[in-house]
Amino acid sequence: MKKFFCAALAALTLSAAPPDPVSWKLENPAGRPVKPGARFNVKLVAAVQSGWHLYSLKPVADGPIPTRIWIAEGQPFSLSGGIQAPDATAMQDPTLNMEVEFYEGETPFTLPVKVAPGTAAGQTTLTVSASYQACNDKLCLPPKTVKTQLVVSVQ
Repeated sequence: MKKFFCAALAALTLSAAPPDPVSWKLENPAGRPVKPGARFNVKLVAAVQSGWHLYSLKPVADGPIPTRIWIAEGQPFSLSGGIQAPDATAMQDPTLNMEVEFYEGETPFTLPVKVAPGTAAGQTTLTVSASYQACNDKLCLPPKTVKTQLVVSVQ
């Protein structure tokens, strides 16, 4: 009976958790085919619901979990430079007792991508991962990692 009660309580707690307040979308603004060895930019857009935020890309010692974006190995794409992000909002966080930087609303990140030399012509899927933590003024959700994909035409 005790096990059933614990399982029911855990299920209730999980069902009471708010849905993810951040959705992610990967875009290719140019939309043109790329050649092997070429560089191009893609845009990863985080749409953060009103009242929520995610922390900037800048790590802070003993601070909140920063947003991290990467292209995993094993695909014919890699980052060819630093990720461009909009200016983050800075605020003194009373709970953490430190200045933190975060993003709200629609936040675009520009990723410089390089196609590996020798990549075969055709449609190839680019997978970009992001790990982040969404918070509001009352709580922080557990850190989460998402993967977004975009089909890239290689010629």
